[in-house]
Amino acid sequence: MGKDTVKKPLNGFTLIELLVVIAVIALLLSISLPSLRRAREAGQRITCLSHLKALASIVHLYAAENDNKVPSGDTEGPLAWVNHAGGLAYYNIDTDPILENEQKEAIRRGLLWPYAGQGLEVFRCPTSRLGQARSYSMPDSFNYTNLGLLAISGAPANLLITNLAGVRNSAGRMLFIDEGWATPTSWSIMFKTQQWWDIVPERHAAGTTLAFIDGHAEYWKWVDERTRAFAKEAAALNNPNDATYWRKLEPGNEDITRLVTAVWGHVGWTENDRR
Repeated sequence: MGKDTVKKPLNGFTLIELLVVIAVIALLLSISLPSLRRAREAGQRITCLSHLKALASIVHLYAAENDNKVPSGDTEGPLAWVNHAGGLAYYNIDTDPILENEQKEAIRRGLLWPYAGQGLEVFRCPTSRLGQARSYSMPDSFNYTNLGLLAISGAPANLLITNLAGVRNSAGRMLFIDEGWATPTSWSIMFKTQQWWDIVPERHAAGTTLAFIDGHAEYWKWVDERTRAFAKEAAALNNPNDATYWRKLEPGNEDITRLVTAVWGHVGWTENDRR
């Protein structure tokens, strides 16, 4: 007489159970991924601010040994804080190691390099494009030597900062900006008109980071929709100079007012005569 056979239940998932598990995983990912991105961005921003503070300290080290004089924000000539890498187009970053080495050599030829004991990393944000050796720029206001280009902005030469000892409101005067594109010369902004000159950086969640003469660094988030639109458009282009927002008059743009004041000490389209 044969023994009765009893089938053991299978331990696998049913189709419905599997779909429920997939749905739960998808929900958890949708919740956690934005948080992970924000955490990653926060870490990169902290590193960027640290680099900017280091660069500000390097400028002070240079000034301490040179009668409080400052290098030029320009990237040409004997006073350049860094040099420009030959004819390398700033908007055509290439992963070619030869071009990247040219950029690094240009940094080493600048006046600040002997004081940059921390090496090349402090000259760039960790979110910089692949192959880009520098993302930070100094503004026109620092000992700029091309007075012809300076005249385009409408800024008088007597607003140029040549010596740290004579600067008022050092906590409010910009020393470096995370430009992202790292234009060939200094970072430029108009003085007498409410319009942009260089591209608006879109760095670290619709804003950018800056270092100031007193040595501290800050993150500024853009508040004007026109600024955000310009920055977003330029960031998506191979050549940011093709942006349609470029050099349009933007009356009442708080971001322009804030940056012009940080660069020049006051805006040139009012009677405000502070420095």
